[in-house]
This record gives sequence, C-alpha cells and structure tokens, in this order.
Amino acid sequence: MKTTIRQLAVVVAVLSLALVPAAAQNAISARSGMVHYVEGRVLLADKALESKFGQFPEVKEKQVLRTEAGRAEILLTPGVFLRLDENAAIRMITSRLIDTRVEIEGGTAMIEAVELLKDNNVTLVAKGSAVVLRKSGLYRINADTGQTRVYQGEAVIEQGRDRLTLKSAQETMLGTVLVAQKFDNKVGDPLYRWGKRRSEYMAMANVSGSRSLLDRGGWMASGWSFNPYFGMFTFVPYRGVLRSPYGFSYWSPREIMR
Repeated sequence: MKTTIRQLAVVVAVLSLALVPAAAQNAISARSGMVHYVEGRVLLADKALESKFGQFPEVKEKQVLRTEAGRAEILLTPGVFLRLDENAAIRMITSRLIDTRVEIEGGTAMIEAVELLKDNNVTLVAKGSAVVLRKSGLYRINADTGQTRVYQGEAVIEQGRDRLTLKSAQETMLGTVLVAQKFDNKVGDPLYRWGKRRSEYMAMANVSGSRSLLDRGGWMASGWSFNPYFGMFTFVPYRGVLRSPYGFSYWSPREIMR
C-alpha cells in the first residue's frame, strides 16, 4: 500500500513532538494581512509572488493582492484565514486587529474563523456592502455575483440603511434587496475542498507547535506560531481546544498534554 500524503504529515507531526519540541517560533500578531501560502500565479501590488521557506509578505493598507491561475491564503486576526480562489482580488482597507477591513474586489473568497477574539473585528466589503463576522465559522463571498453564504457561524450584512443577520446554512445576494435564504451547507466545490485541506495542514502543525510553546513556558494569548517542520504558521489558542468549521482541532499549550 502506498503511503498517503496525510499519513506522511501525521508521521512528521509525531516525530516533531519527540525530537525538537522547542523549534516553534512566536509570531507577533500586530496586524492582519500576512500572505501565508500561494500556489500558481499570485500578484501583490502587481508583482508576482513565489513561495519561499520562511518568507511571508504582507498585504499593506491600500495594497491589492490578486490571483490569476492560482490561489492564496492570507492570515487576518488570530484564528481567521482568508482564502482566495483563482481570478480574484482583495484590497486591504485597514489591517488593524481591532478593525480589519478587507474589500473583495473580484472573484470568490472563503473566510475560515476558528476564533474571533473579543477585541478583534473583521469586516469584508463587496459590492458596496459590509459583511461583519459575528461568530467563528465559515463564510463565502463572491464579489462578482454578490452571493454571500454562511456555512457555519453568523454575520451581519450592512447595506446602506438595510441590515440582515445571516446564520448557518443561509445565503443572500449583495447589491439587491437583502433576503436570507437557505442553502445546503454540506455541498462543497474545489475552493471549499482546497480550504479544507489547508485547514487540515494548519491543524496538524498546531500539535507540535503547541507542544513546543508549552515546553518554552506557555502562551500568553491566542495567536500565530511558526512551525519550521511544516514551514508554515499555525494558529494556537490561549485556552482549551477549538474546533475549526471543517472539524479539525486546534490545541492550546495547556491542553496539549491531555
């Protein structure tokens, strides 16, 4: 039987627990906008990006990141990931953690929120409307059609004087009269499945990263931590074990030994 990628990743995670537990590095979560992963052709301020180990450019305020034949993953506030499909674009309006605002200028974006911290606000702007995330969950916005979906969680749509609260398995169309309708949130597509794979890798990297932080004395707040075994950042919560919308677990240093 051939060894699968998932099996290899699990082996790496287990070995990383046993060999060098102090290798993870803290990330200062001062602003949103770190370009964490790209595949295919992705441009930041009209300059092509390439995946290089340990190098993570930042989408600064007013800058535009766009994909052509490629996809991109951007880290927003701790625990919130924005993933762009092919032929999409975002503009960073403000990258402050207390008020992160990202405009989706074209194409489709999915936002996975494992944790929404009390003082961290995330707003997505598309077609003149604001989508304010209220709970952890999984969200999707198509800036071309206006279709906005809440797979899991809760978001408030602000469109002029109109306001609409979308809950799990509900969708609406931006740019028209806001009406909540049900949809089948169990059905995915290539972007949904790509996001799920990315979430799985992040959760795998969390195991050794959280153990490393425990051995180094703990963790003062929820945030991003770099795991050199995976060559990527992972999310580490301050307390407990958090479940992603895709069903994967993120362990805090206090809980990892359990």
